[in-house]
Amino acid sequence: MRHVDLRRAAVFHAVAAAGGIAAASPRLGKSPPAVHHDLKAFEREMGRPLFERVGRGLRLTAAGQALFESVGRALDEVERTRERLSRADPALRPLRLAVVSAFGRYRLAPRLYAGLPADRPIELTFGAHETVLSAVATGAVDLGVTYRPVVAAPVQSTPIAREELVLAASPRMAISQDLTGLSRTTFATYDEYEFVFGRWFETVFGAQPDALRRLDHAGEIEEAMESCAAGRGAIIAPLDLVRSAPWRDRVRIVRPAGRPPCFNALHLLGLGAALASPDADTIRSLLADNGEGEEP
Repeated sequence: MRHVDLRRAAVFHAVAAAGGIAAASPRLGKSPPAVHHDLKAFEREMGRPLFERVGRGLRLTAAGQALFESVGRALDEVERTRERLSRADPALRPLRLAVVSAFGRYRLAPRLYAGLPADRPIELTFGAHETVLSAVATGAVDLGVTYRPVVAAPVQSTPIAREELVLAASPRMAISQDLTGLSRTTFATYDEYEFVFGRWFETVFGAQPDALRRLDHAGEIEEAMESCAAGRGAIIAPLDLVRSAPWRDRVRIVRPAGRPPCFNALHLLGLGAALASPDADTIRSLLADNGEGEEP
């Protein structure tokens, strides 16, 4: 992937805004020949003429006008970022997080928005485990939260919270509470359901069902919850999601009698010293109350 020379892009933008090389030269602190050299180099990089001469001045071509607007937006964003980073309070830089979907949307996000200062920017990305891990490993985000521990250097992880995984079904759906009966039960599934279902069966029954009957499958867990609420299949999902507003009155939680509940640890991911950063401490504080507990 080629990267545009931002310095020459800024020269191009200044010349276009000033209407000519001579007018732009004092603003750029460069001699006219130096400005002309940068401008021609930038045109070669773009592969097409960006200006046409009109009298003693320059006018943008159609390609130049389109590029002028794009470069302007990029330079504005650079300036906004520079101003934000130059503020006295370093805590005003963006908090960049990648979080697995259900935990992120239904527990962490509400606490972040309510608990951080009103002027602290938050950049929050939701995704599957591998998406979160990749975002942390490449530096696209500062921290991640996922449902598996990570031992893939240089990413480090530490437990930060836990969530309960529960069996849920529509009130209209008859559902067994034993392993044999559940192997004949129809389920709604979602991407990465294998980990959640497998952990729940292993914790609650100490074994996996002989078979798992799947009817509907959706990429996102929310769509699978809609299938469950419609009575098309049972589901195993995080309690935070099941008891959230869209579904708490449309599905019921089924807790097999005499069987233990199933909890799963959430892990905070980071590179280097990120797990000891103030942002990591903030997330720990926000998640100190796990929000666990059975439905009344």
